[in-house]
This record gives sequence, structure tokens and C-alpha cells, in this order.
Amino acid sequence: MSKARAFVTREFKHMLPPTVFFLISFNLLVLTAEMLEAGGSAHASVHVAATFAALVCGKAVLVADKLPFFNRYPEHPLIWNTLWKTGLYVLVTLVFRIIEKLFSALTGPDGFAAGLAEHLAHFDWPRFLAIQLWLVVLFLVYTAVGELTNQIGRERILQMFLGPIGEPGKKEA
Repeated sequence: MSKARAFVTREFKHMLPPTVFFLISFNLLVLTAEMLEAGGSAHASVHVAATFAALVCGKAVLVADKLPFFNRYPEHPLIWNTLWKTGLYVLVTLVFRIIEKLFSALTGPDGFAAGLAEHLAHFDWPRFLAIQLWLVVLFLVYTAVGELTNQIGRERILQMFLGPIGEPGKKEA
């Protein structure tokens, strides 16, 4: 039983940083979109959906990190893996956002064709693109910090951000 518990604990610790990052990010994104759209009246269900999406992202990052093609450029400068991973994350979110719209059309009262026509007639391209651009930025920040953490080490990153830094001019061993 201790092996199973250790496995679950290790996986939870691995999943926690991306989940917290995307929990905060997605809820801020939803809040911003709702404020622009409805003058600040954000619905709780939208935040629940954003929270669920953050949990899914946390698990997706956990799975993606184990895929052999995901860390494609380990011998190149960090920007290569950062852009590669960001591109993959953005592509997956784009596909999921399109599937979400198709599913919404499919479950409409008048059938898929009528629902799809309705969605296309009222599709808000500026909102869709603005959210997609924010997702690009969020994933870029997340992957860049992740790549730096992999190179420098978690302990050193925490020390750099939270201290103690050490004396000025004196290098630590």
C-alpha cells in the first residue's frame, strides 16, 4: 500500500503547479471575458467550468510530460522546447474549443445542422481570438517557466524567488 500511496503523492505533487497556475489563469480569463461581455456579471457556473478546465489541464500536463515526442528538443536552446510545447498545448486547446462548440450545436433542440448554423451565424470571432491569444500567452509563460525550472532546478528557483539569495558578490556553491 505504501508504494501506491507514494505514487499518488508524487503524481499529485507533479500535477499541483500546473493546476494552480491554470486555476488562477483560467478564472481570471473568464472574469475578464465576462466583464467585457456583460459588464461584470460573471456566473458561478462559468467559474466552475474554468476550475474544471484547470484540473483537466493539470492532468493533461502530467500525461504530456511522459510522452516521448513532447520533450522533442532537449539538446537545443530552451526556446525550442518552449515553443514546441506551447504550440502543442495551443493546438490541443483550439481543438477542444472547437469540439465544445460542435457539442453545443449537437445538443441543441433543433438538431445538429440547425444548431451549427445558429452558432456560425452568431459566432463572436473577436472574443474567440482574444481568448485564444490569451491561451497562447498563458501556455508560453507556463512552458518557459517549466523549462527554466527543469534546467535550473526547483530548489534554486524557489530560492531565487523566495530567498534567501545570499550576500551580494558572493557566489554560492
